Amino acid sequence: RLALHAERLQFTDAKKQIAVGVSRSIGLAYLPGFFHANLRRLPQVSYRVAYQSSASILHDLEANQLDLGVLCPPARLPQTVRITHRFDDDFALIAPASGVEAFDGTSRKSRRKWAEQQNWLLIDEASNTGHRLRSWMKKAGLEIEPGMQLDSFDLIVNLVALGMGVSFVPLRALRLNGRKRGVVQLPWPDRFRRELVVVMRRNRKIPQHLAQFVDNVLF
Repeated sequence: RLALHAERLQFTDAKKQIAVGVSRSIGLAYLPGFFHANLRRLPQVSYRVAYQSSASILHDLEANQLDLGVLCPPARLPQTVRITHRFDDDFALIAPASGVEAFDGTSRKSRRKWAEQQNWLLIDEASNTGHRLRSWMKKAGLEIEPGMQLDSFDLIVNLVALGMGVSFVPLRALRLNGRKRGVVQLPWPDRFRRELVVVMRRNRKIPQHLAQFVDNVLF
């Protein structure tokens, strides 16, 4: 359906549309880098954006229901898709501004003791990011059972600001968050880092407006 729609747009004066799938584990702070330059340079193009799981994005790419996807990739990507952009995404430990006095980061033992006493708000373990973050935490000696699992880092940051717990979140998720004044970053000796990618279907004929969009992505 998407392929027929794209071909029809190529040969008519209809306004062109790009369908984009964004993983739910990617916060709103990432979207300006994806869309800002294109909104300015390609005003004749409209966008249909879906907030989905990474698995749904890959499925819809293969089914030609999406043009592009932004996600944390699984261990193996389907051979039917290719990566157009890669970028690293660093995480930070955050806590409510009112509760940082109890944090003692001077030793591994004190950090683990503090961590065991906290209510952790973590990204859903079923997601690619959640699975990798949990593995990293276990290697760091943090055998944590979260008090709440969520599928949005924006929501996690806001809940931390409200005093509901602590979390590891992407640094970018803090940039556009309106409640970040209630959040404090705490020092942690190791840093979790995930990879994010922009993907599209391999071996498909790419219309000019889509090729231009890909070239304008700023990550």
